[in-house]
Amino acid sequence: MMNVNAIKERLEDEDIEGALKLALSSDNPLVTVEMLSLILKYVKTVEDYELILAYIEEAISEITSALDKVKALSVAAESLYTTGAETTGWRYFELAIKTAQSIDFFKWRAEAFSSIARMMALSGFVEDAHRYYHLAFKSLAESKEQYSVIVPLLSNLADDIIESADKIHDGRALRLYKLAQDIYLFINRRLTASTIKEKIDTISAVLKQGNIAITKFLEVGDIDKAIFAVRYLEDHERPVALMNVAYWLFLHGQEKLGRILLKDAYDIIFIRKLKPNDITLEGIAYRFMKLGLIDDALNIAGIIEDERKSDEILGRIALAYSKKGDLEKAEDIINVIKSESIKSKFIKAIKGEKNVGYR
Repeated sequence: MMNVNAIKERLEDEDIEGALKLALSSDNPLVTVEMLSLILKYVKTVEDYELILAYIEEAISEITSALDKVKALSVAAESLYTTGAETTGWRYFELAIKTAQSIDFFKWRAEAFSSIARMMALSGFVEDAHRYYHLAFKSLAESKEQYSVIVPLLSNLADDIIESADKIHDGRALRLYKLAQDIYLFINRRLTASTIKEKIDTISAVLKQGNIAITKFLEVGDIDKAIFAVRYLEDHERPVALMNVAYWLFLHGQEKLGRILLKDAYDIIFIRKLKPNDITLEGIAYRFMKLGLIDDALNIAGIIEDERKSDEILGRIALAYSKKGDLEKAEDIINVIKSESIKSKFIKAIKGEKNVGYR
């Protein structure tokens, strides 16, 4: 079988020619289409794009199995759609659907519909994905095969639906989770169904309550649920949630994961330009300071736009550094403070003056 990692390595090195050579060396046209569809996402010129697409069409024409053709068309459709060729991508999806409908054997027909649904979900067509996952469920559930034959097939289908739902970070995922839950209940896997019900309830709570739901999860120490739930927040709510979850992790000695989430928060703020309000940032900065996370508080102070709030936090950070014996760092921060009155107050505090009015 074609070594996917070898192709990915070439693509990461921008060696399109080498990746293409590997893809075309396969004697399995379905594998060739899968690899070419991956390469299509990396090409940078119109000429290369058209060349890869021509190879994809040629490989698909060589496939004789209806099920394999559905898989090839679906994979290619997702690649086309996500690279901007939306019209052609949808046409491939339509060809895949038509081919799937022509399959008589219930097991293969269900697998075909599931393949289409999986690629539709990746392309953002969540409602359509639900429709074809449901058709796959129906194809298996209504077959005349023995229950013992159907159960593992339905279990695999539900697992596949969950995998697709996990990649959808908004409320549309609920319909897929609910379908998977129905399938688990249908085959009497009640414990798994209850686990999915917890996901559904968690997502529903976040969609309804926003950041308040995250706070509630943290209050009861359910960190896994809090981390899972963050992805379903509105974009502008996510940085604060990530900072609060990171704070909880720091508080409980899980610094490595906390650092990852804090970096995600900074990426949203600086790259996507979604900044929380100053009052919220001020509160988070002080909480970090109480944990001794002075560098993190300094980073947050730099995000705050209100100069007086920022200066006040910077002064406290400078004082914290001076108490640690890092007078050079304290002086550097003091010099950044714009307000002369705040600067003077903290210079006196650092020098050990009494009654300077700082908390």
